Amino acid sequence: MDRLSTTKAILANAADHVWRPWAPIHADHDPLLLVEGQGCEVVAADGRRFLDARAGVFNAALGYGRQDVATVMATQAVTLMAYTLQEAITPPAAELATRLARLFGEPLSRTFFCNSGSEAIESAIKVARMFHALSGAGHRRLIVSLAPGYHGSTLATAAMTGMPAVRALMEPLPEGFVLVPGDQAGSDPSAVAACALGAGADQVAAVVVEPVLGVAGIRPLPLGYLAAVRRLCDGIGALMVVDEVMTGYGRTGRWFGYQHEPLVLPDIVVTSKGLTAGYAPLATMTCRQHIYEVFARDPVLGGLRHGFTTGGHATACAAACAVLDAIETEGLVENAARVGVRLLSGLRTLIGEQGVRQVRGRGLLAAVEFDTADRAAEVALRLRETHRVLARLQGAVVAFAPPLICTEVLADRICEAMACSLRPQAVAR
Repeated sequence: MDRLSTTKAILANAADHVWRPWAPIHADHDPLLLVEGQGCEVVAADGRRFLDARAGVFNAALGYGRQDVATVMATQAVTLMAYTLQEAITPPAAELATRLARLFGEPLSRTFFCNSGSEAIESAIKVARMFHALSGAGHRRLIVSLAPGYHGSTLATAAMTGMPAVRALMEPLPEGFVLVPGDQAGSDPSAVAACALGAGADQVAAVVVEPVLGVAGIRPLPLGYLAAVRRLCDGIGALMVVDEVMTGYGRTGRWFGYQHEPLVLPDIVVTSKGLTAGYAPLATMTCRQHIYEVFARDPVLGGLRHGFTTGGHATACAAACAVLDAIETEGLVENAARVGVRLLSGLRTLIGEQGVRQVRGRGLLAAVEFDTADRAAEVALRLRETHRVLARLQGAVVAFAPPLICTEVLADRICEAMACSLRPQAVAR
């Protein structure tokens, strides 16, 4: 069977049997059949090469074809692929938890392992509520979050977002969640305080925030916002949970997004995506030591009544350690900060052209917002089909999050492709 026939057969099988996430079933174009990746590029079965300016689902932090990560994973898989942390400890899990404690700094020193960002947020919700119950404040059940934010696709995490597309068709959603409404939710921290106090300050278990509202259109919280949330939580006795699923491990030009405000220290931090750079499923929930110690006094278990079959999977933890090695030795946090300035600067020259309303971002996380969703979709498709650049379409936003290994040359290529996609008659060099 020739390559064309093989490609058609695979796509036909996928059309018959694969249910793709967050994708229209009757799309106007076929999905790409990707068969290879190297560096910042992925290769389709027909030989076309694409600059992956979205790093998969913002998770391919090191790009593709990393032999160093693959070798570590293969060795661990043969040695001991996994074992439940309920009964034992594996060296990769111990090493990774220790390294995270160093990255976060005291007292954020205890890490619980999950498989996805949604699971990690669910775990943080449970821990926050159980923490208060074990501390004699079982009436604290409410979880406050920003309506434009996004924290996952489970029922509880769907209850934490005001996005209609996420909430639609899922009701009834779990109770005990309070959304900060309106456009001010991501720009005015006093809206969080008003909502928390209105719900009853002594009822709030935790306030959950993203340093950059990701799925809501790459909207960085203004500096000072997290500090205000920290003061609020301290004032009302609630836990501050920071969702770093999208922003963690260098994406914003700091190891973690909340570190753009150096005086802010959360009670719980949730990470995933860049932790393993897409090489394995893994997520973490890291909390302060005093939270962990409260669970030791649980009269029923003397620990956490919660867990997952593959939480702390040894091969995934080994992959994460190899990824952290690469980020550190290759200076990729600093690279994200430097190249991110170049990317945002280039994209901002497009403001006012062909419906471009705004450009925003932080580090290697950028968004171009259009006047309509239809225009954004046309540009994203033109980027892909004409200029071989893959971006993420989020409503009226075309979002970019290239791998952390992205160079200034590639950043320029993204900006030039974007400019040409706004002006179809132009030809990229």
